[in-house]
Parts: sequence; structure tokens; C-alpha cells
Amino acid sequence: MLQRIQTLYFALSIALWGTFFTGVSLLSFENTSSKTVENVSVFGRKIFQMADGKETLLKVENQPIFILCGLMIVLLFLTLMRYKSPRKQLGLARFTLLLNTFLVFALVVWSTYLFSNAPKGSSNSVGLGYYLLCVTLPLSYFGYRGVLRDKMLLDSVDRLR
Repeated sequence: MLQRIQTLYFALSIALWGTFFTGVSLLSFENTSSKTVENVSVFGRKIFQMADGKETLLKVENQPIFILCGLMIVLLFLTLMRYKSPRKQLGLARFTLLLNTFLVFALVVWSTYLFSNAPKGSSNSVGLGYYLLCVTLPLSYFGYRGVLRDKMLLDSVDRLR
């Protein structure tokens, strides 16, 4: 299992999905007129008031996006551990790739919606979490391709027997 390249890709993808549980920011909005800063993470939105160089927490809106992150970690781990049955591993790898693609697309649409509804005097920026999520997509794809190559190799060996 450890000598296969898809193990590396899936393990890196699990590590990147795990970084979202540290509270890394996905999006951030800074309103200069009201001097508020809004950070969006997988746990929800936090709105801070900036006064005299200090941040005071004004409001917290919980959004359970972290459940999807946990689901992706579990699915990637199950995909990684299904190395003894290539057909099931390929199906799980395909499902995680499609789910990862859907989640990246949903984040892009959601961030576009949030950016368009932001107040006029605010500066919008994407955080590190946004880029980390985008990096998980090619890692899932390369892991899927590795599983597919292994399955094709096993099928060709079975054909030769």
C-alpha cells in the first residue's frame, strides 16, 4: 500500500482537508466605513469590530460546513484503505473526486454570491483555505488516476494468466 503513488496523493489530500479544522479562513471582507472585518471559515462567520487597533468580536454565525470536511476525510481514508479490492477502491476514488469537484464548485459559487452581496465600501479577499481547497482537487484526481492504473495493471496480469 505505501509504495503506491495514490497513497501519497490521498494522504496529502487528507492532510489538506484536515487543515480546515484549524479554523483557517476561506474568505474575508473588510469594511472600511464601519471598520468591521468578517472572516468566513468552515465553522461559520465571525464579524469583528476594529477600534484603536483592537479586534472585538461582534457576531458569530455558525455554519456546519465542517461536517462536509469530516465526510471528505473519512471517504478519502476509506478509499486509501480499500487497496485489496481495486474495483471498490476505484468506485470510492471516483465518488470522492466527484464530491470534491462539487464542493470546490459550490465554494466558488458561494464566494461569488458573498462577494456580490458585500457592502460597497468593503474590500474582499480569499483566504488560504480557499487555495487549499482548490489544491485538493488535483490531488484527488491524481489519486484516482493512480487507482485506475493499478486496476488496469491487475486486469492485464489476469489476462496473461
